[in-house]
Amino acid sequence: MDKKAFRKTALARRSAVFSSGEEKKSADRKICENLISSGLLDGISTVLTYISVGHEAGTSGIIDYLLAQGITVAVPRCRKNGQMDFLRIESMTELKASSMGIPEPEYIEENKVKDFSDTLCLVPGMAFDMTGNRTGYGGGYYDRFLDSHTEVVSAGLCYQSLIYDAVPCEPHDKSVEYIITEKGIIKING
Repeated sequence: MDKKAFRKTALARRSAVFSSGEEKKSADRKICENLISSGLLDGISTVLTYISVGHEAGTSGIIDYLLAQGITVAVPRCRKNGQMDFLRIESMTELKASSMGIPEPEYIEENKVKDFSDTLCLVPGMAFDMTGNRTGYGGGYYDRFLDSHTEVVSAGLCYQSLIYDAVPCEPHDKSVEYIITEKGIIKING
């Protein structure tokens, strides 16, 4: 199956994963708990995370936890050239919907993360496979970011039912090092 067709199939499957909002909230809490207990936050000073929308694996509980622990949280602001900047936030109230409908922070140069040492990047995806490949939305933002910032530790957030044996990928696609689901942590052997 090509990427476009698979993306459509994965999106439909993700939309049907939970029969209630409470089931999704429970799975999101478990993903947060699994991240906390994973050891991935040990020695991390900054966490780069997407802002979840719709049926994506939720990040609001993770963000609240990180901020309460004094860990720097930065979220993406996309640029028209296919790149993105990560800007530090102190609260979700700092975000406003972008032209694509995704909550983003205002661009303030002094909030831009420039040092990516001791950083964990939480990566969104509709589906992942057991080798860390992911199906995203087709913009390539995270592939470009991970390609140019190899010093960050990358972890995909995904519901267990959206882990496939294989997802379509191309040579420029970047895999993640870990996948965090409501069932546990998958460490990708690299």
